[in-house]
Amino acid sequence: MPSSTSSNRARTGAEPAQAVTGESRILDLRRHGGPVKVTLERLPESRVQLEIEVEPDRLERSLDAAYKRLVPTLKIPGFRPGKAPRPIVERMVGRERLLHEALDALVPAVYSEAIESEEVEPVADPELEILETEPVRFKVTVPVRPTVTLGDYETIRIAPEPVEVTDEMFDEQMELIRRRFATIAPVERGAQWDDILTADINGTVDDATFVQDEDVEFPLREDQRLLLPDLAEQFLGMEAESEKTVELPVPEDFPEQFANKTASITITLKAVKEEELPDEDDDLAQQVNAEEFETIDDLHERVRNDLQETLQRQADEAYRLKVVDELVGLSEIEYPQVLLDREIDELIRESHGSDVRAYQAHLAQIGKTTDEFREMYREPAYQRLSRSLVLGELTNVEGIDVTEDEIGEQVEKMLEPLGEQAESMRTMFESDRGSASIRNSLLTDKTLARLQEIASAEPEEEEAE
Repeated sequence: MPSSTSSNRARTGAEPAQAVTGESRILDLRRHGGPVKVTLERLPESRVQLEIEVEPDRLERSLDAAYKRLVPTLKIPGFRPGKAPRPIVERMVGRERLLHEALDALVPAVYSEAIESEEVEPVADPELEILETEPVRFKVTVPVRPTVTLGDYETIRIAPEPVEVTDEMFDEQMELIRRRFATIAPVERGAQWDDILTADINGTVDDATFVQDEDVEFPLREDQRLLLPDLAEQFLGMEAESEKTVELPVPEDFPEQFANKTASITITLKAVKEEELPDEDDDLAQQVNAEEFETIDDLHERVRNDLQETLQRQADEAYRLKVVDELVGLSEIEYPQVLLDREIDELIRESHGSDVRAYQAHLAQIGKTTDEFREMYREPAYQRLSRSLVLGELTNVEGIDVTEDEIGEQVEKMLEPLGEQAESMRTMFESDRGSASIRNSLLTDKTLARLQEIASAEPEEEEAE
């Protein structure tokens, strides 16, 4: 039975206005179970409304079928089980119950016939409203597949931004490598930036426990927030086996019971250790990988190349999203709200998992209702949905496809780094669901590459075309 609940959520300001269309037709579905009149109207937000009226003859047959299903379950004095005539049964249970039994079977059947006849493709359960029972007349509002009208994407031109590995990036990466091979030793002095500290940190807000960490070890880094702003600075100059209590403000992004209040933090510093970084020389290069790097210059070259590849990959991803958003802005997109709600659900699952209790505890901690929390995800959900819809339409328009060989090659590429686990994962990758996922990923990559090719075309390339 279709759902009888209704929902009409407002769009965010960033969402495109969805066109209102209207068309009404009268259909005759005699070739199915009997005469049915259907009025079809297309509504905004990718919905179709069907008003359906069932002729009396078909209702009568449904009532008779309902009686036959119902009578074996009744005990009626003077009649053997299942043998009481319909008028007796109807008087005993009431016509309303018989009608309800008939409609439970009739409405879904007629609804299925109507959407099949009109080639309506629902993307979720419809909303149902019974208008009359005799004659049977009901209305269903059906969310259907989105419609996308692409803008003139061939005219999109966005110049890619060049990427460059700066000296600062390179130095930071080399320092991270040196830290991997650093020696750590206790020191008898006050704590300084980049020392490794071991401490107990206990704090309260209005006599409620705010933090309670014992024997926590951490590097003291400058410009790195440590629980609260300015807490890291409180360790500077402290020596091992010393203790101090400080009062610090709690920012507004903390749970409601603590936000915008003052925390009393007691620090017990147990150990201060110093990192001694190795020199940046050939010995370091061979410590990293003696077979691959003979000199420090070899390591430097690899670090610069890796940084360049990473920056270029990030720049390409950002560029593609920028181009897709440009296409979204040029296009007309109409979709049912249920798809946006599903996207919000998916984003929340990705961020917070599917543990309902943990999710509810998180809402209580941040002081948000379910609706308020979902609203926080509406804009990113719309962004992801609209990007997906325009890319899907571009895939169709450009005739982009993926071959079985390409899927096979991608499977092997994904298995290559898995070593001994490769064969156990092969079954999952080559399953129908796994292959479909890989195919969709490859289609998206191809479509994005095509859009990037268009948007980044140079003037001479356009003339050649």
